[in-house]
Amino acid sequence: MGQRLLFGEAYGRLEVSVDGVPSGLRAVTIPVKRSGEARLPRDRRRRLRVQEVDLVADGSVGLFEPPAGLAPNDLLWVLRAERRSWDVVTRRFGVEAEQMANALVRCGGVVLRREVDELLALGRPIRWCLTESWSQQAPERMLELLGAREPRRARAELLAVLASVANLDSERGLLEDVPDHAGLVVPESSRSGTRAWSVYEAAVRAAAEWWTLRAQGEEEVTLKQLAASTLGGSKRWTPQQQVAFANLLGMEFEEAVHEEETDLRVKGPLSWSIGEVAADASVARPWVGLPARGLRLVGQATCWAEGILVIENSDTFGAVCRRLPELTARWLCVWGRGYVSDQLVALLAWLPSMPVAAWCDLDADGIAIVHGLAGKLGRPVHAVGMEAAEWRRGPYRKRKDPEADRAADRKLAAELAGQVADDLRELALAVAASGESFEQENQYTSVLPRLPELLTPLLEPASTDPSGTWR
Repeated sequence: MGQRLLFGEAYGRLEVSVDGVPSGLRAVTIPVKRSGEARLPRDRRRRLRVQEVDLVADGSVGLFEPPAGLAPNDLLWVLRAERRSWDVVTRRFGVEAEQMANALVRCGGVVLRREVDELLALGRPIRWCLTESWSQQAPERMLELLGAREPRRARAELLAVLASVANLDSERGLLEDVPDHAGLVVPESSRSGTRAWSVYEAAVRAAAEWWTLRAQGEEEVTLKQLAASTLGGSKRWTPQQQVAFANLLGMEFEEAVHEEETDLRVKGPLSWSIGEVAADASVARPWVGLPARGLRLVGQATCWAEGILVIENSDTFGAVCRRLPELTARWLCVWGRGYVSDQLVALLAWLPSMPVAAWCDLDADGIAIVHGLAGKLGRPVHAVGMEAAEWRRGPYRKRKDPEADRAADRKLAAELAGQVADDLRELALAVAASGESFEQENQYTSVLPRLPELLTPLLEPASTDPSGTWR
């Protein structure tokens, strides 16, 4: 059984203990940063200083499961505005306003902001905002509630778009087979991977335009160019549309469309969905890219991995995905653009029971990634293939400004040497003495073939190492 995950509105915030929080909800606030740590705001006497809190769901919620007692016209009203002041909410729901607001928070629909009094008890509500998940789904859900489009006409318009695009013939055939009496349904077996018509239509139009531009000799199709011509605006891509569009093309979104980068690439035992679109990292070739926008707040995943391996360099990540299927069958391999991003931490933080390993460049920055990730996760991150003996083999990286770069690395490595242990400390001391950097791509013959062997002991109960490294 995999572990169900939901990236929600509480990410990046800290829970606050206040009186009067209804059951099924919890109060959170934005932390302050002190000495690199996120802490609750306090006054000079160390007393908690919170004047407002946001109420969010306590636990996982569905992607779109409105409260059972919410009438369709009321749901439509909720979805029509990103933000509602409390006065407006009470005019709509009267004496039931607070009960309805709490129900919407419990199901993941809104975030309710409330005052906090001097005794740290909940005060009056201020406003609510749609969650990122509901906000992104609102246009599609409102169309469903309104029944605004005639299905046969909508299908005919989309078939006309597909008529001259040979690369999408199979998709056109599936759409032609949809019965006339059917509603706005996505064809069975569609490559788009979505069940939502609005997402499907946008992805098909974008894919058709992409193939048309390529046939006309366009070697580079930009994000804004494609969105402006097919989605009605240059900034209207949603994560659901990105995934469905990439599925139709059979390539990663960032490979097809320029100016939009993917923060995370994953390969291994994990399936992920956002809205109505799904991606399966266990069968993807060579990996699945998770869109940066929306991932932190929207997305549901099932993971059945035994451990997580973070890889610093994209080329090395690709080599692992292609060459080591026996490893990706057990380990969730993640590339996070070579640094400890919020998206990377968000994903890993939802997998607390798994060992986390990291394979990075053998230099000051690589050591910093392992150390920084362990600090943000609050649990050990085991370095693999990062022994000082490996670093001593060379060859070392050529630098644009050798003197300045080596000096910076010596300084950082010296600082880290006092904070890490065992193998990483030995490596840090070696780098602190010379400032040289050894890239992990030079380890394809020495470490890559042995990677499953190096990782296997981490899955054994006795392998826990408080130092955060693995020999």
